[in-house]
Amino acid sequence: MTKRLPLAAALLSGLILGLAFPPVGQSDAAWFALVPLLLALKQATPRSGFRLGWSAGLVFWLGNLAWLWRLIDNGGPLPLVLLGHGALAAYCALYAGLFGLAMARLWRQERIRNHPWLRVLMTVVVAPLLWAGSEWLRGTLLTGFAWNALGVSQYRNLTLIQGAAWGGMSLVSALLVAVNGGIACFLERLWFDVVVARRRPACGGGNGQPRRFAPRAVEMTLALLLVVVCWSHGLDRVRTLDRAIGAAPVWKLALLHPEAPSIFQQDDGTWEAAMELQRSYAQLAGAVGPDLCLWPETSLPGAGPLDADTLELASNITALAASPLLAGGLEIEPGPGWEWREGARYYNAAFLFDTQGRAVATYRKQHLVPFGEFIPLDRRFPWLARLSPIGYSCTPGAGSGIMTVAPQGDNGRAPLRVAPLICFEDTLPYLARRAARDGATLLANLTNDAWFDGSSEAEQHLAQAVFRCVETGLPMVRSSNRGVTCAILPNGRVVQRIGQGDGAGTPGILFAAPGVPARPAPTPFVRHGHLLLAWPGAALLLTVLLLAALDAWRKRHRPASARDGASRSGVSTG
Repeated sequence: MTKRLPLAAALLSGLILGLAFPPVGQSDAAWFALVPLLLALKQATPRSGFRLGWSAGLVFWLGNLAWLWRLIDNGGPLPLVLLGHGALAAYCALYAGLFGLAMARLWRQERIRNHPWLRVLMTVVVAPLLWAGSEWLRGTLLTGFAWNALGVSQYRNLTLIQGAAWGGMSLVSALLVAVNGGIACFLERLWFDVVVARRRPACGGGNGQPRRFAPRAVEMTLALLLVVVCWSHGLDRVRTLDRAIGAAPVWKLALLHPEAPSIFQQDDGTWEAAMELQRSYAQLAGAVGPDLCLWPETSLPGAGPLDADTLELASNITALAASPLLAGGLEIEPGPGWEWREGARYYNAAFLFDTQGRAVATYRKQHLVPFGEFIPLDRRFPWLARLSPIGYSCTPGAGSGIMTVAPQGDNGRAPLRVAPLICFEDTLPYLARRAARDGATLLANLTNDAWFDGSSEAEQHLAQAVFRCVETGLPMVRSSNRGVTCAILPNGRVVQRIGQGDGAGTPGILFAAPGVPARPAPTPFVRHGHLLLAWPGAALLLTVLLLAALDAWRKRHRPASARDGASRSGVSTG
């Protein structure tokens, strides 16, 4: 029974952590979810530490990514969806396993276990760094999957998440790990002082109660002190940015929320109805006089920007709205021969049309979704592209593709510099940071969440976008199909929204009027990136893993006589 307790503790951590994210959304659970796992890792070998971390991660990711099952209603074969869900959950859990391995390996060192201040350092500094490093590796390796870092659970806690302006979402994750570690240390000492010492009076002295109780909570005290510092800084930053946005030039933006079905549920009738809906909302926007209309990902027919149907629709919309249009659609770059499809390149793109309906700028999505927008190795084996659910593999674009939009009317405003982010690109800190460094003043997310309509994906997607605003200090507007269409301030405050992604939404158009500073000051994260936490954490994690691998190699290649002597003398080689 005792041997099963560590595994039960790890599974419990995974279950509790899942409650901190939508659809449940009890963000307070993240402050103690890791406590059972951290307690179990203190007694684990490196190998069992990996198993415990992986098990906790697997339970969490299986529940957290359950929205992938909605693909079944959009033409996804049931076996492939189940396989993809399980494989992605198991892959993401690997990084929690690496964290568990590294923590267990460090706790096995007698000097760390027996030195009080090294234990404090392990809890308040090392564990948060290792966790931040593991999250950064997950969001970077093999094209990266940066979805739902631990800190993202706090996306509604505006004061706390302002720390992301310094260290990205990794800083918020690190704070949570530090508090979890502090609670774990406190409970461990409380158990020893109240239970173990009473059973063994000689070890605890007197009645078994701690004589100096306050120092025994030093890890938790230090962790909470860090939280208070971040909260105090965050409160000031939230107020400062609210005042700055209130004094900034206002831009009137029309954000379409069409609630159109996914491509596998469309026919000629639904497609024509979607085009007519776009025209009717463009006419409604014309009564408001927006500076820019924004339409979601893949909202344009045909292959823009020169396709006749696309140009006709863009001309109609810009004429009715009397404003430029930024809209998502497919772009095809023909091949060199007569048969243009041979060697053609496909791009998931966003096009900016001027008030005359002419395409004046194009952004090509830089970060593609594997097995969704492209099939890995399809360039080497072209036949693989036919396995893509959309029938072809897209090519990634290059560069931020910042688009300049002139104000409607002469009111002294500087031109708006819009950085489009298509679909899940708003989950990737490096793309928003690159856009901010290139001079963007507004982030614009064009997304189509119809694939997962009726699930928690839309709310989880919004949570990622909140952090891109805090990290860069830039406002964002989102035009979503069957997701969340909204405006987000630079401090992460969602000020306007329509759509829930719950399968029961109605189409509409959101008229947002955010203040957009002409020269936003770059945040420390924009200037220095992950230099504060994630990069050092990744380096530390890889170093500990390398040392663990060397330990295993030495143990495996040690002469048999040395191994027999170690076992007879009772020396641990874990």
